[in-house]
Amino acid sequence: MHVTLSRNEAKQNFNIWVYGEQKLVRGSGLYVGENGVSANHHFLAPDDDSASFRFRQGKYRLEVFAHILGDKKPKRLHFQDLKITADLASQLEAKGAGLYFDWGPDSEEYIPHVESRPPSPDLAEVSALLGLTSRSTGRADKPRSG
Repeated sequence: MHVTLSRNEAKQNFNIWVYGEQKLVRGSGLYVGENGVSANHHFLAPDDDSASFRFRQGKYRLEVFAHILGDKKPKRLHFQDLKITADLASQLEAKGAGLYFDWGPDSEEYIPHVESRPPSPDLAEVSALLGLTSRSTGRADKPRSG
């Protein structure tokens, strides 16, 4: 599975798919029986030049695709049009900010809001505070294996 998000002429694939409730599992396939499957799904952008992808004000189209075994091309399962206001876009500039869309049953549309998480601690700073520095360079380094 993967998700494509487009705005105007810009398009970003979120091709890393993980799912689960407590422990996330990287998706590489999923059997769906006649009763269906219920799980939280998370889609991440690839670790390449897409790091520059930023949410800006505007109208977006979110499309969910799955490659069904035996089919030559992925099949679009769902699409949803979403809107990001100027206010939401400016809130997303903050470090640790995430955009969420919750279904509003009365308005029959997804209602956006921004939530912020405290930024993760910098590993080098934590290592330096704990006195875990490299003898040769005097700088904090990640532990090496092997």
